[in-house]
Amino acid sequence: MAYMLQPLLNIRIMREDRASGELTAARRAVRTAEETVEKRNQEFEDFERTKEERQDRIWNAVIGRTVDRDQIDLARDGIARIDEEGVLRLDNVRQAKAELKRRQDAAEVARSVFIAASKDRTKIDEHKSAWLIEEAKEAEARAEGELEDFTGRKQDIDD
Repeated sequence: MAYMLQPLLNIRIMREDRASGELTAARRAVRTAEETVEKRNQEFEDFERTKEERQDRIWNAVIGRTVDRDQIDLARDGIARIDEEGVLRLDNVRQAKAELKRRQDAAEVARSVFIAASKDRTKIDEHKSAWLIEEAKEAEARAEGELEDFTGRKQDIDD
């Protein structure tokens, strides 16, 4: 006799496979987000190393010379742009970290779904194993009954 819950087991296997794929994709997304955070951090650190030097170059172009008000304003605008760039780079780092956190949360959800799907499939597998053992016992009992019927008839003929 065929296992009655085989269609359900097939569905559970498909769900587990799908959950496994989603977990793999979520973990890959976490790795990508981690790489992005590292890249943004490196960009910000590079900016911080060169920030003072760039600002000094702008001021050195103005200091010690006779300049008009427009040139001083241009120098201040250049310094302000450098500071804005720093704020933007720091914001990029924060956004990358926030994205990493979202990806980690999604990976945790995917992991939970995978664990649940695995447990559901395992329950059906265990039931199937128990059913197969019971089915084997019943088949053995039927075979013994048939053998007894066969051997019983033989003895009746001898009498």
